[in-house]
Amino acid sequence: MSNRENQVALDNIERIAAPPKDVFYREYILAQRPVIITNLFETSSLCQMDTLEKVRTGLSDIPVQVCPNYIANLLSAKSADDARMMNLGAYLDFLQAQPTSLDICVEYPTPQNLLELLPLNLYQDLSNESDLYSNMFVAGSKNYAHLHYDADQRNVLLFQVFGTKRFILIHPRETHKLDAINQPNLCRTSGLFLENMSETEKIDFIRYTNAIDVVLYPGETIFMPMMIWHYIEYLEPAMSIAYRLGRNSYNRRLAQMFPAPSVDVQTLSLLLMDETVAQSHHTEWLDKLEHTSHLFGEQESDRQAALNYLCLKIRGQYLGFEPIKSMGELSRRQMILEQAPLYRV
Repeated sequence: MSNRENQVALDNIERIAAPPKDVFYREYILAQRPVIITNLFETSSLCQMDTLEKVRTGLSDIPVQVCPNYIANLLSAKSADDARMMNLGAYLDFLQAQPTSLDICVEYPTPQNLLELLPLNLYQDLSNESDLYSNMFVAGSKNYAHLHYDADQRNVLLFQVFGTKRFILIHPRETHKLDAINQPNLCRTSGLFLENMSETEKIDFIRYTNAIDVVLYPGETIFMPMMIWHYIEYLEPAMSIAYRLGRNSYNRRLAQMFPAPSVDVQTLSLLLMDETVAQSHHTEWLDKLEHTSHLFGEQESDRQAALNYLCLKIRGQYLGFEPIKSMGELSRRQMILEQAPLYRV
């Protein structure tokens, strides 16, 4: 399955050797430009463990946490089963015995002894090291990550250990096309189900949203800018390790206020990614959000309503609004205005 000639994807992404740190920061992080780096971890011993069999032999005792795919459970109206701990070798054996299982190791903190095999080196001090975080992903063929964006406002470097995964990446400027769900526990999730689309429908959707569509191979590292929408398919059993790069102080402050960020917060976060620009142009509204957050004490529903209203207002003030193209977005904005408490801003 790993033969590149057999993969289905538009492959519309740049593949490059690792650029110097300053070039990567300027041309990819600040530009929010996804890219695949072909040699970032070429000296790591993990590059030699590029098959399931090699990982089973060499990393069998690594602990992992396994749980059901949350979207599959949600759609089948099942209650979420408890996550369970097992060794990586046992989990890989389980996947081979039950190849259709949607049980997945997702966003599990990378064990330190595994992380030591994958030093970040070149980009180690690219961001606040104390805010750097790593997690890992392992799943079987046909598993997937539903279309969503992450909450923490971190840029991500994800290394493919073994197996292949298809990534569909969509810039936040296309959010109005993605039917974002307006529920607190699913607010950064799309109401569109790429996992149920035919290949023809998927390609049409990719073109409509100006998405990147690529297959990631063992030894490659994909850069995913913060807050980017992403959908991932496991084309075969596969394992990845992600470095979630440290944020600047402005993005960190915004993320801490919004553990479940709305599409308004998603948009505002991009204004803060350049620390110099954030400091000169955006501290006033960020300070105002923090001040408002502190006004409500333990009145969580009022606090959230006030912050949602302010984010909508700030977004309109600094960026304007694209025309409303769905009843869902119209309802979302109306609800924010109706729920906002009566206080002067």
